[in-house]
Amino acid sequence: MSNKSVASIVSISVAVMLTVVKGIAGFSIGSLALLSSAVDSTLDILSSTINYFAIKKSEEPPDEKHPFGHGKFESLATFLQSLIILVSGGYILYKSYGKFITKGKIDNIDSGLYVMIFSIVSTVALTLYLRYVAKKSDSSILKADAMHYEIDILTNVGILISFFIIKYFGLHVVDPIISAVISLYIIYSAVKLSFEVSKDLLDVELPEAIKSDIIKILDSFDNLHIDFHRVRTRKSGSQKFLDLHLTLCRELSISDAHKIADTIERKLKNKIDDLDVTIHIDPCDIKSCPGIDACNDSKLRIELDKLKNESGG
Repeated sequence: MSNKSVASIVSISVAVMLTVVKGIAGFSIGSLALLSSAVDSTLDILSSTINYFAIKKSEEPPDEKHPFGHGKFESLATFLQSLIILVSGGYILYKSYGKFITKGKIDNIDSGLYVMIFSIVSTVALTLYLRYVAKKSDSSILKADAMHYEIDILTNVGILISFFIIKYFGLHVVDPIISAVISLYIIYSAVKLSFEVSKDLLDVELPEAIKSDIIKILDSFDNLHIDFHRVRTRKSGSQKFLDLHLTLCRELSISDAHKIADTIERKLKNKIDDLDVTIHIDPCDIKSCPGIDACNDSKLRIELDKLKNESGG
């Protein structure tokens, strides 16, 4: 089982525990903010479950119908998660308005305080773990899950503050107000997440930092190629794709041209995790190529000999 799958199972387990604790406490003390948080945790269970199956699917190897792999399942699940978060935010906002109108009160505020402190500690630990695995595996779905729980931390802190205000100042109206503020932030985060993951679904290019690394590596092989062009990138889940055209001297043998392309591909993959590279070789135009006799140039020959020695042939 992969680290991503384990992280999803841990996420589901924590969400179930927090849903039960918050739900029981929310009903017993009559706090809408706490019940709203329990509803959000319930949706966390659904989201994390979807994530688990999406991760399992995305890790399947390419097949006849999916020659580029199944990474898009991860991106699709992230988009569905953003919709779930959006719906939960709208529901909490609706319930907040209802309680604000009816002016409901909270009983036994101390129990609520203990529950929220426990929830905050648990959620912080889970978020740190998810962020670690997401960064290590470059998983968009775990990044989304971690962001969801980061929102939960903020909402839990907000609820905790409202409980202190109610406890010491008796302002029960703070409960639906805090709940409404939380819901608005949840809605904002859902919209932001949907826009981010749509970049993967629409094959937007890789981030500028990664593209910069690609160009630097290609430039480092200037002695072996004349130029490179039509550099295209995209992402599918944690899998990254790159294809480009590489112009080489037309006098090179197929074996030497392949060795150059293979060396550049290996260097790119060593630098950038989960990168799939396709390099198309173009022969130079004999009329404009500045290196028509490049194969007889000692510098190019030295570089090619180095590659042959490194590969043992």
